[in-house]
Amino acid sequence: RMWWDEGWWGNQGSAPQCVAYGWMHYLEDGPVIQDNISESRSKPFYTPKDFYDLCQLHDQWDGENYDGTSVRAGAKILKKIGVIKSYNWAQNISEVISALKFIGPMVVGTRWYSNMSQPNASGLITPTGTASGGHCYLLNGIDDELGLIRIKNSWGRSWGVDGRAFITIDDFEQLLQNGGEACLAF
Repeated sequence: RMWWDEGWWGNQGSAPQCVAYGWMHYLEDGPVIQDNISESRSKPFYTPKDFYDLCQLHDQWDGENYDGTSVRAGAKILKKIGVIKSYNWAQNISEVISALKFIGPMVVGTRWYSNMSQPNASGLITPTGTASGGHCYLLNGIDDELGLIRIKNSWGRSWGVDGRAFITIDDFEQLLQNGGEACLAF
């Protein structure tokens, strides 16, 4: 199951705003029904910088003088302004797989490793190499026959294969078990 992902493509470059890009990709690609959002608006729903700043104000860390924020902060803001009604966390890989098959994309935050930054020719990434900190991205598809999860990343269309990559279900399970989080918004 591959979810539609042509709503908006952002590129965070070297900015630490991956959470904002992950949530904006989620909103612009769906499956959120955007009844109260004008079709004539500019995309994305929020500018990533403004959304990132809001996330830093509402995340679990004091102040705003640091790089990064949390996936939870983004979900809390979107719920507060009425764009989503609720959000839940996948507790294990089975829940991630079920959500991707039957419900929709998920915003995730995991550790990121140097070899994940350069997908191979077929778009596969592997969590090996040097730890590079955390990163937020969108999971928006699954091929359980091949054992692959599709990623839409926040580094524009020139990254990976037209902005997308794949990670094995087993590799993503390891990232999830190693402090990762997977958020499903409704």
